Amino acid sequence: MTDATLTTTTRTAERRLSRPRVRVRELHVHLTLLAGLVLVGMFPSLVARHDPYALDGIPFTPPSGTFWFGTDEIGRDLFSRVVHGLQISLFSAALAIAVALVLGAVIGVLSGLRPGGLLDRLLGIVTESVMAIPSVLLALAVITAYGRGAFVAAVAIGIGEATGFARLIRGCVMQASTQTYVEAARTCGAGPLRVVVRHIVPAIFSPVLAYTALHFGLAMLAIGALSYLGFGESPPSPEWGVLIAGGQKYLAHAWWVAIIPGLVLAAVVVLLNRIAYLLQERR
Repeated sequence: MTDATLTTTTRTAERRLSRPRVRVRELHVHLTLLAGLVLVGMFPSLVARHDPYALDGIPFTPPSGTFWFGTDEIGRDLFSRVVHGLQISLFSAALAIAVALVLGAVIGVLSGLRPGGLLDRLLGIVTESVMAIPSVLLALAVITAYGRGAFVAAVAIGIGEATGFARLIRGCVMQASTQTYVEAARTCGAGPLRVVVRHIVPAIFSPVLAYTALHFGLAMLAIGALSYLGFGESPPSPEWGVLIAGGQKYLAHAWWVAIIPGLVLAAVVVLLNRIAYLLQERR
């Protein structure tokens, strides 16, 4: 083997060894950004310099040093509205994912512990029936029955997302149940609840976490879409879907009113998708 071949092989091996470290650093950077967004969402007044509902400027003022994102059609600071809208979007998406995770975990664990049983078949029929309906259409049906608003929209999205969580958790529970340490715990007399809490939950935590990060972004998109269509939050709420819907009519002469909230929403979703990918890669 020549020296050039040895050098090439060595460099390739070094790159492969350094790649996991690079991925870990990238994950830490993205998680830091996400933590910053959550902090801003919890305390928007720390960043927003204006009241999101106050008429502090001239209508359609372009982005500047005074109004970083410009002003909207009645002179409200768009940056402050986007920052306060982050709070609504994060809370609504968190509620939707919490509903989906709780329902999905109950269905998935009950089905996965006894695959092929009567309960598994019944829950499978219910899950497949719900999955046959698009989540947004299901959300519209729930909103039509119980009224509009961010809370109802979030719960409706969570019900639609629960089926995906249920299928994932069922598969993970079935796989974890065949492991030697789980069978050993059952042999030693551990009850079903103890087996699930002590042995199965830690085994399925990583894939469920990655799936949660991915669908958190999708939930934000879905809630924004419902508000955009008029089935979620209503004006003058600073929710991002409301901002995009309200600004689209002014695209010709005030593009920032709709484009900037849309870009912020897209950036947050891309960030969450990247975190989900990096978490999936670490499994």
